[in-house]
This record gives sequence, C-alpha cells and structure tokens, in this order.
Amino acid sequence: MTTIADLEAESNNSTWGRLLSDVVTKFGSPNIRSVATVGGNICAASSSEDLLPVFLVLDAKVKTIRKSGTREVPLREFMIAKRKTALGSGEILSEVSFPEPSRRSACSFQKLGMRNILIIALVSIAAFLQLNERDTKIKTARIALNRLEAKIPQRAENVEKEIVGKELNERTIESGVDRLGDELALTSDFRASAEYREEAVKVLLRRALVDCQQRILE
Repeated sequence: MTTIADLEAESNNSTWGRLLSDVVTKFGSPNIRSVATVGGNICAASSSEDLLPVFLVLDAKVKTIRKSGTREVPLREFMIAKRKTALGSGEILSEVSFPEPSRRSACSFQKLGMRNILIIALVSIAAFLQLNERDTKIKTARIALNRLEAKIPQRAENVEKEIVGKELNERTIESGVDRLGDELALTSDFRASAEYREEAVKVLLRRALVDCQQRILE
C-alpha cells in the first residue's frame, strides 16, 4: 500500500529513496502519486508501469501472502506475461525488497514520451552499475527496458554481458549501445514505430550509463 508519494518523501532521506528518485519524479502527477501504489504498479505487469524496470535492475524480490503462509519470488519470475503474474488464488503481494547497494554503484531511469509527465512511455530504460572496489571496471551491470521483445519489462542480458568486466568509459558504453541494437525486437503501434523506438531506446541507454558513471565518480 506504499504510494508513489511515500517514495517521493524519501527521495533525499535514504539510500533506496535516492535510487528511486528518478522514476518517482517522472511518475504521473502529484494527484496520481498520492493514490498510485507500489503494489498496484507491480501487479499491473505491463510495459507502461514505470517502477518495474527500476525494480528489475535492483534485483528485487516480491513477497506474497495467503492463508497458508508466505513465499518470496524474484520479480523476473513474478511477471509472466502482460497483465499476468505468478499470484495464485487467494494470494496478495505484501512486500518488495532489494539488496542494499554498495557505495560504488548507481541507478538511473530514463523515459521518453510525448510530454515529460502524465504520459505512457514510448520507451523507458533503467540501468544499475556497480564498479570494483579498487578500479573502474564494471563488476555488476543490470539493464531493463519497458519493452525488449515482449509487452512486459525485461532485462537486456546480452548488453549486461557485453559490458561486465570492462572499464566504465565511453568505448564500453558505446559497445553496450551497439549490443542493444542486436537484441531489440520492438513493434509499432499508434504511439510510435518500431524503428523510432529502437533508435530512441539506444539514446536512452547511453544517457542512463553516462548518468550512472557520473554518479559513481561523484
């Protein structure tokens, strides 16, 4: 039942609040943020839900509860298809959690639509990078798009593999962007063509990786 406004109130007060601040500030309007909940956004399970890419790159898990007890499921397994989750009969989502990030890590969320707010994203992307403690090589990389090849948010695993272990620099960022182009299988609709989405999401990935780089180095 945590609302987006509750998250917004934590944007400067906690590590997780700062991690989610990008997506919170781009989420709907103040009126919508005061009633929309984290659980509702997750259980909607569609490409238009802004929190899902961010929780995916944070390696989140969800806890569900029913009369017989509780269970914990990785978010990646919880989303089965558009508007379809792993919730069983008589079961509700009660919690979402993710590991505490290290000081050598950063998260970025980028979103493109017809306006800055109050829009369903044409494309959106989240990135999480963690560097080694003693150098600037990428230890962990997680990239998630609101659409990769299906109508639910997914991780871009080939991009992640492409950049892990490499120095976080312009060359590595460009190799990740190039790899994303090979992995995309987007479709056209009345909002935008597949070709436009594919070009736009590569731009957003570059911005997200550069954003993570700057935040870590700061």
